[in-house]
Amino acid sequence: METILIQALKFIGASAASGITWDVIKGAGSRILDGFKKHFTNRKYFEDESQAEEFFKDISSKESLNKRHPLEDIWSVYDNCTGSEAPDGFKAEFTDWMKRHGDDLGHLGDSFGCGNGIFIQKQVNKGNAQVTNIGNQYNYKGF
Repeated sequence: METILIQALKFIGASAASGITWDVIKGAGSRILDGFKKHFTNRKYFEDESQAEEFFKDISSKESLNKRHPLEDIWSVYDNCTGSEAPDGFKAEFTDWMKRHGDDLGHLGDSFGCGNGIFIQKQVNKGNAQVTNIGNQYNYKGF
C-alpha cells in the first residue's frame, strides 16, 4: 500500500519513495513531526497541534486514492481534518515543506523500510547433519 504522503512525495519529485509509515514518523521521525506541527499551527492552518498531528497521521497512514494527482488526496484530508477547504497559502506552503523535508523523510523511510533481512552465508552439510534455513521452516511430519 502506498500512502498519500508517499505518493505526494513521488509526485513532487522528492527522493522519499517508501517505508514512511505513521509508526515510523511518530517514533523515529518525531523531530520532523514536531517541526511540522509547530510551523503549520503557528501559521494558523490548524486550530492546534493535535489537529495538525491528526492531519499528518491521516496522510501517512491512509492509502492514496488519486494516483495521478495525489496532492488532491492531501487537500481532501485537510478538508476532513479541519472542516474547511485547504487555502491556497497552505497548498503552496505544504508543497514547499514536502520538498524541503523530502530527503529527511526518505532517510527515515530507508532506515525503517524494507531493508530488513537475514544474511545466511555458505552452508555446508558435513556427514549426517541437516542444514535448516530459518526462513523456510515448515512442519513436514517426520522429516
